[in-house]
Amino acid sequence: MRNITYRVVEQFPEPAFSALVDEAFSDYEESELLSEVSREEASARSETQASVAQGGIRIGAFRGEQLIGWTLASPDGASLLHMVNSGVARSERRKGVYSELARLVIEQAKSKGYSFIVSRHATNNNAVIVAKLKLGFFVSGFEYSEVYGPLVRLTFLLGEKRRALYKARATPIRRAKQQ
Repeated sequence: MRNITYRVVEQFPEPAFSALVDEAFSDYEESELLSEVSREEASARSETQASVAQGGIRIGAFRGEQLIGWTLASPDGASLLHMVNSGVARSERRKGVYSELARLVIEQAKSKGYSFIVSRHATNNNAVIVAKLKLGFFVSGFEYSEVYGPLVRLTFLLGEKRRALYKARATPIRRAKQQ
């Protein structure tokens, strides 16, 4: 992770950001119908963009001035921060860049008073899921998206008391008998 800086930014530099998004998601199967849906929904995103500007978080990872990774998180109500999407250049993967981006989102979310962070991931996105589990996220659900297929929902609880409550609720009431 030497020579990499992380910055909270108002917006990601173009055309570098668009090129990095294309690279980061290039392993997804192309679908003309998905492209049509994406274009249609992008035109209606001014509301999402406004919410990012009002409490959302954009963090870029830069090698020099070159954008090599990003994460975008958007508020959903007063207490929830949703990590919408992230990506890291192929040549920079498996170097801790994504983990640092996620850690910085946690730090920013705490400073802004959020109670929890959620994210959704393709079920085969093991590198990201494992990185987040190591940071203290937990699997909080599964869902099926007509766009992305099966997804794993991960949650990070920001307050210590909320984390203690989760642990108490997730712990079995009665221990299994030793055999």
